[in-house]
Amino acid sequence: MEVKAEIEQTVRMIGLLASSASGNEMCRRLATDELLGDGTIGVQLYTLTNAGRWQQLGSYGKDPFAGQSISQFDDNLLTETARTRKLAFGSAKFDDQEADVVACVSLRADLPVGAVVRSSAKGGFIFNPQDGTLKAIQDASGLFLDSIGYKTVANGQDAKQASPEDMTERQHAILIEMAQGKTNLVIANEMILSESTIKQESVKIFRALGVGTRQQAVLKARTLGLLPDGLDMAF
Repeated sequence: MEVKAEIEQTVRMIGLLASSASGNEMCRRLATDELLGDGTIGVQLYTLTNAGRWQQLGSYGKDPFAGQSISQFDDNLLTETARTRKLAFGSAKFDDQEADVVACVSLRADLPVGAVVRSSAKGGFIFNPQDGTLKAIQDASGLFLDSIGYKTVANGQDAKQASPEDMTERQHAILIEMAQGKTNLVIANEMILSESTIKQESVKIFRALGVGTRQQAVLKARTLGLLPDGLDMAF
């Protein structure tokens, strides 16, 4: 690949990361981009927890690891890219059709914190940047994980797989109120509860989502699809 073309594609990819507000949105942008999405049939975003588990944060299209529990201690493309700090290449089969799969580690201060996986039609376009531009993408991907509320994953707190079943109906309702920027007192008055109860429930919500702040809780809930579509959010 020519240096100029590689730089242009790198800038384009970093721009797509920067313009995304969630893991699912990032995957969709990469998969449907006019240049980088050429031949793409699936993109996934993962974070690496302190338990050594690869946790999916976003997905669009075909998923080569669908239904699998993926560990950093197993032999897989995510483990390879995290260990080598380079792209890891493999293959998968979807509906009896072979596909190329590429994994790229996300870095924070050279520490693996996640990865992006792209599946494409066999023999199609594969973005394969060299070391200098690849490092820029890896760092930008790490910053993207920070931007959607995953700073705590590499700083001593293990992220928990969140789903609607992780919280009670009341906690889910409080989370929606939080997303709209309402204070604990306002939420308490609307739900006819004490402010102390709202604070206690908030702590349980943070624990269920593996975060430490209200803003991180809302960002993570949005990433995982726990908030209603069209909600007018304050964050």
